[in-house]
Amino acid sequence: MRTIFLFCVLALFSGVMRAEDGDSGVQTRVRRVALFKNGYNWVEFSVTLPDAACVRLDGLPNALLGTIWWDTASGVRQLEGRSIESAVSAENYGYADLWVANAGKQVRISLKKDGKLEGKVLAQQEQRTTEGSFLKEQEIVNSDAPKIIFVQTESGVRSVAVEEVIGVDFDEMPQLPVKKVESNIVTAMLEKPNPGEEFRFGYVSSGMSWLPEYSLELGENGMAKLTCRANIINEMAEMKDVELQLVSGFPSLGEALVSSPVNRANKLRDLLRQLGLLTEDQVPHLARNAVSYDAYRRKASTYSEEGAGGGTAEEGVRQVEDLFYYSLPHFSCERGKSILREIFSCRVPCSHVYTCRVPNQSMLESLSSRGEPVADVWHCVRLTNIGKQAWSTGIVTCTVGGQIAARSTLYFTAPGAETMLRLNKNLQTTVQCSEALVKREERKVPGRRNDSVTVNTFQGVITLRNSSDREIELCVTKDVTGLVIEADKEGRINVSPRYSGNPCSIVEWKLTMKAGESVELNYSYEYENRASVKFAGGAGYN
Repeated sequence: MRTIFLFCVLALFSGVMRAEDGDSGVQTRVRRVALFKNGYNWVEFSVTLPDAACVRLDGLPNALLGTIWWDTASGVRQLEGRSIESAVSAENYGYADLWVANAGKQVRISLKKDGKLEGKVLAQQEQRTTEGSFLKEQEIVNSDAPKIIFVQTESGVRSVAVEEVIGVDFDEMPQLPVKKVESNIVTAMLEKPNPGEEFRFGYVSSGMSWLPEYSLELGENGMAKLTCRANIINEMAEMKDVELQLVSGFPSLGEALVSSPVNRANKLRDLLRQLGLLTEDQVPHLARNAVSYDAYRRKASTYSEEGAGGGTAEEGVRQVEDLFYYSLPHFSCERGKSILREIFSCRVPCSHVYTCRVPNQSMLESLSSRGEPVADVWHCVRLTNIGKQAWSTGIVTCTVGGQIAARSTLYFTAPGAETMLRLNKNLQTTVQCSEALVKREERKVPGRRNDSVTVNTFQGVITLRNSSDREIELCVTKDVTGLVIEADKEGRINVSPRYSGNPCSIVEWKLTMKAGESVELNYSYEYENRASVKFAGGAGYN
């Protein structure tokens, strides 16, 4: 006779029992990963085949629908996915679980109020609903952990509430609780055993991502040092000495949340719902961008395994369609870890630019008081990508002489292109704007012979003052609702198409201001008062 208390039971049992599936299992190895920034990646695995025609592939992450691909030269003719049931040791179990594991055994139960009860534990009957089909599976009614147990005593069947039990005496060592879990396995079926042959296969999976982080040291003589580091997050699989390719670009991934049926992660009814083939209980968050995986899947398998990681931006670079690849060979990372690694450092041309954007007339009218500055002037830096590798969008920390100057966003920049980084607000340059009505006239409405509209002509002036002690290069943008007809000092005018009402115009000036200098920029535009349109009958409309 032995008394088992809950804390003792927890300490005694830690073993695991697994179901035998009969396949010869091999551990897969990640060889290459093309890592996208949206959390998806193209993964290439390999295994050395044992002397068996049926090989279980262990360690596979979940593949996305329609992406599994392999070379049949190894003799593998098909992949099979199925679920197997395993019994594993239960953790944090209680007396209710103990009853289920020891049904049919003689026990003496110590109760809180009624002393002891002696008898045989009766098995719990597992009941299932009668409804079931390939679209809806049977549901278990009874839980494996009951709140009430039944004991066969000499006087009859006695029900006992689990919370009333404070101890149990067994005549023999009890069977400790286990729980049944379902695991999914993938098996490679060969035409015949091919021992020693390498079997490679790949697919799109999720669970890894990377984020670029930049640092920019602004120097003199028009040059800056740009360093890019990759923050790599691995929640997918163990990686040891793999070729990692960090992808700059955004491939379209249709049905990206739909798992491949080979992995058996979803039941048939769930797969049909996710594909939109069932109307009931639709999954609302599915991405449904129509796209083929084949284009980048085929391209990803053709990259050269050569190339160096780190160094200048020209090294270790691949481009496929609109995607750019940084190559990091011999990369290792455990699952669940994040790694920050430098991928390139280079010197780039830079120039300092100041920018401001003056709002349209409706925004100017909403200003609280006249004479106040109407726009902020921002100190920016213009960078030119003189390398062969595109710069991916990421946060950049700018420093001058080792001191932090700004935190900004570096947006995607193709080779040979320019990008602008906003550093900080310039408080020594002020911008003011005023507009005045200089002309009003009635014009015929095009296409309406007897209709007319009132057109107002406005004259505007933007006054700039550089109160700093240095010369600055300034880019001024003015938004106008209406048709800009004139802008001095080589202002560039852009007018959007007129679909209805007044068009939207933009005037851009680029000028150099000396220290202490003031500059006026003049422009004029026409604005149609749409409320004043008159028909031949004399009526107006808004």
